[in-house]
Amino acid sequence: MKLIKNIECDSCTSKLCSIRADVREACLEFGFPDPDINSIVLAVDEACANVIRYGYKYCDNGSVKLQIFAADGEAVFHIIDQCPEICEADITAKPVVDEQPGGLGLHIIHQVMDRVHLIEGDASGNTLEMRKQLPLKEA
Repeated sequence: MKLIKNIECDSCTSKLCSIRADVREACLEFGFPDPDINSIVLAVDEACANVIRYGYKYCDNGSVKLQIFAADGEAVFHIIDQCPEICEADITAKPVVDEQPGGLGLHIIHQVMDRVHLIEGDASGNTLEMRKQLPLKEA
């Protein structure tokens, strides 16, 4: 995998704006069309916001790292935290209940990305990997 961007910031929601800008820039470099770029930016934003909200519980002294790679015809996004360990069930979209607000972030992530899973690592946090096939180049 070829590292395209490596971003690290505090676990503060005010940092999400710069993360969105970096993801948008990388997606432009990858050649994604605008509708796909908007969806990918939203999916990565949702994943990072979930880390801040559920992992760090809005405590801004944590760290969120986003690494963006190009690999075998795919854009690969790694979101790395130092939160308590989670499992695949934690990143599985739950049924949507009409009466309750929220809960759509995981649905968006899974709808936009081609593959979403946790990377096994050491016990000092989590790495969420999201993959999206690169657009076909026109001949």
